[in-house]
Amino acid sequence: MTEPSDEIRLRYAAERAQRQLTLDAIRADLEAQPSTRSALAAGRRWCAAITAMADDVAQQKRKAA
Repeated sequence: MTEPSDEIRLRYAAERAQRQLTLDAIRADLEAQPSTRSALAAGRRWCAAITAMADDVAQQKRKAA
């Protein structure tokens, strides 16, 4: 079995870093909420927004295919 190239490893590391930065930003927003209830509500809003974006991207990719 061959080892992944340096380019693939670097791309994977960049994607992982971008994902972690995004999750850290979401966590910071949740931690900034003044109460448990508002943190849960903010979490639901984040989930809904992310799902809506994924739906939009999937639809665009279907149209482009």
